Amino acid sequence: MTQTALFLSLAQFLTSLGFMLAFLALELGLAWVLLYFRLRARAGGASWMLAYRFWVRVYALSLILGFAAAIPVLLQLGTLWPDFMARAGEVVGPLVAAAVLTAFVFKSCFLGAMLYGQRRLSDAAHTFMVLMVAVGAGLTAYWIMALVAWTQMPIGASLVDGRYQVRSWLPILGGRLAPTLFGLLAAGGLMVAAALMLAVTAVRTRTRPSDEGDRSVYATGLWLLLACILAQAVLVSNLGRVLLPAQPARAAAVVPQWHSTAPADLTVAAWPDADEQANDWALESPFEAPDWLARDPAGAVRGLDHFSGMTPPVLITYWSLRLALFAGALLALLALLAWWRGRRLGYEPDGLRPWGRGALRLSTALACAIQVAGLVHLFVGAVPYAIHGTVTLREIAAAPGLGAHAAVSAAYVLVYAALLLGFYQLLRHITRYGVVPVARRRGRA
Repeated sequence: MTQTALFLSLAQFLTSLGFMLAFLALELGLAWVLLYFRLRARAGGASWMLAYRFWVRVYALSLILGFAAAIPVLLQLGTLWPDFMARAGEVVGPLVAAAVLTAFVFKSCFLGAMLYGQRRLSDAAHTFMVLMVAVGAGLTAYWIMALVAWTQMPIGASLVDGRYQVRSWLPILGGRLAPTLFGLLAAGGLMVAAALMLAVTAVRTRTRPSDEGDRSVYATGLWLLLACILAQAVLVSNLGRVLLPAQPARAAAVVPQWHSTAPADLTVAAWPDADEQANDWALESPFEAPDWLARDPAGAVRGLDHFSGMTPPVLITYWSLRLALFAGALLALLALLAWWRGRRLGYEPDGLRPWGRGALRLSTALACAIQVAGLVHLFVGAVPYAIHGTVTLREIAAAPGLGAHAAVSAAYVLVYAALLLGFYQLLRHITRYGVVPVARRRGRA
């Protein structure tokens, strides 16, 4: 297989996987936000029911897009990486089956009642349906992130005659990496949901007075955004302590440490040049080389030259992490400013100035950028391995015709771009016109 074909296969698969995980995270975040709204509404708050009725539509949109993106991911596992299941089917098969089964069981049993049965169920029964949908979204996401974590750190299974055999499911499901990645996905989904709530409220109240639902969503979004930023900072720190020592090539690319010599200073920003094995320019940080860089028995730090070409793309690995951190710092600053202004205004969105509304809309773009950059770093930083340290992408890749492969990849990009545009347009429509009441005789919420 040529390098171009391998790149196209990886780009196509990561596009589908990233699209699925992004909307799965948003679905997961909105599911728990809706449960909060529903609990507050059941306690007697009419404004919370207004918020629930609006945001349950957004949840349905994200669910449909996440489900639609999951099908190409499953197909591409067989078409792009046909030998993957032969190598790791004993681990991958049960986790994929658990994710699919959980998604279908919870969505078949509880989702319809949640979306369409509100007027036919008691408040307690409908709240229970919302709870079960949130639990189902969480379980589905956990199985998927456990699989991602295992490919990054293949513990709990042994490679015997070229095939992985499970020794114990406990480290696969409950090791440090799987819960951390799930926590990041959940916190990221809640963060995007909170930023989206603030942006939509800012747009809705620009042309009409706010109602109780807008004020409830605005206050909730401000507090939730701050909490999620803090949670993500803690989880990212924990992920670095777990993942970087286990993947020394990724760690060297993060610095970047080009040569196996004395440790280089961790740079704030640089432009790595893989051909020259050096940085074209760099802005040095005042911090010393981190402890998680791998060292040889003599104490010298292992640079990228130590790994004999089995290194991730340095430029993408380096900058995806920096972009996520820079966007996170800017989002934290905007969130603190918005929270401070919100408290001064009594959480009244009508008092927002035009620059404040623009900042809230920018926060949504930053929250999405953090998730995209984080996913890119997680997956691209593991290249050239499909299962870290043992199975490479080249070993399991198919060999399709280059022309057909490029055409299919372009088609996927166009389809996903159209779906994103459709999601944006539908969100813009319901933001502008609100929730259209449905006839009572049809029994819909």
